[in-house]
Amino acid sequence: MVLVFGGTAVFAGLWLLTGRTKTTSYTVHGSPTGVQIRVVSGDVVIVGGGQGGVAIRRTDRSTFGHGPVEWRRWVGQRLEIASTCPRHVVGACATAYRIAVPDNVPVSVRADSGSIKVEGYRGSAALTTGAGAISVDAFCGYTLRTTTSRGDVSVVTSCAPSRLEARSTSGNISVTVPVDHYRIDASAGGGPAIVRGLTSDPNAPWEIQALSTSGDVIVEAAP
Repeated sequence: MVLVFGGTAVFAGLWLLTGRTKTTSYTVHGSPTGVQIRVVSGDVVIVGGGQGGVAIRRTDRSTFGHGPVEWRRWVGQRLEIASTCPRHVVGACATAYRIAVPDNVPVSVRADSGSIKVEGYRGSAALTTGAGAISVDAFCGYTLRTTTSRGDVSVVTSCAPSRLEARSTSGNISVTVPVDHYRIDASAGGGPAIVRGLTSDPNAPWEIQALSTSGDVIVEAAP
């Protein structure tokens, strides 16, 4: 038992000594027709209203010198950014992003293990997590697609989107939109979906789909 405790203490000491946090900020200039983000481990925050390009702040966490690796490239006029970690790593390895995107530039974000938050963005967005929550606030755009395997989804829009999809395999879903007529498809594995303050109309121009396999679903009008 002493040897085990001693080994654990040594490991913890090395973890503290080798732990590193590094923050880098940069701007990708140009006029992208879209932005695609892929993060293996870490959280992503997307902020709307970016000016003069795509402004990026990246914070890397690592231990034992095994940190995440980022690559960037242009595919046509679409900007792609990805962050990955070594396949076999001991300790921490993660990247947190805060990205300011100009309005009306479509955004696609995937976080395998981490959360996604979107604030004040105007445009179309596709957001996917493997294990992590998705939170969208003050969104105004044409389409919004949110999908998570394990995590809650919370969406608040400031205008009626043409199409809003919120899906979770294991998690709760909350959608709040302006009062209007919508085509609504809501289903909850944990019980009946709740729709309140909105008019469900099969001929409405706006569409909402909120589906959870094992969670609660609430679709409601903004106060």
